[in-house]
Order: sequence, then structure tokens, then C-alpha cells
Amino acid sequence: MGCDMKSRMRHFLGILFLVVCVQAQTGQKRKATKDSLTGCVDERDGKYVLTNDTNLQPVARLQPEAGSADDNFAKHVGHKVTVRGKLSREDAPPVMTVQSVAPVSDTCVANPGTH
Repeated sequence: MGCDMKSRMRHFLGILFLVVCVQAQTGQKRKATKDSLTGCVDERDGKYVLTNDTNLQPVARLQPEAGSADDNFAKHVGHKVTVRGKLSREDAPPVMTVQSVAPVSDTCVANPGTH
């Protein structure tokens, strides 16, 4: 009976180990698919865009993640931020579906000296 208990314990620990490994790999894949861009938030033609800080040209159109309000970008207009989410390069400019916004600077000024 003691061997049967040890065998069951080994099986249980083996299954537990596999579950932990699968969970760890799934978490790494999710993190790896998140894109990030840093630039200045602006509103153009009624849509929010992220511009570069060299000549303030659009680098991506900002789109909120499903369930988020579009006006969340309004408070960041004129500020330099880093946005994280999913970047779709099918359009020009690309579209960033934003999951989070992190402030970098309260101001955004074109800096033509950095090419």
C-alpha cells in the first residue's frame, strides 16, 4: 500500500509540474505580443494620433481597447507618452489598440535636431 501512495504522489506532482510550466509559457506569450510606442498625443480630424517628437508627424492612430472610452486620450493631448497594446500595420498610419498609457513628459515640442 505504501508503494501505491508513492506512485500516486509522483503522478500528482508530475501533473502539477506540467500545469505550472504551461501557465508560465502562456504568461510569457501574452507579454511578448504587446507592442509599445513613445510619442506625442494629438487630435487630428477628430481622431487621436501618436506623433513623433522630431517633426510631429503621425506614427500611429490611437484606438481604445474594447470597452474603454475614446475620450481617455483627450487628457494626454500635447503630452509625450508611451502607449502599450497591439499594433496593426495594415493601415497607414498603423493603428495602435491601446491597453495602457504611461506619461513621459507634460509637454511635446518638435525637436528637428534629432534625425
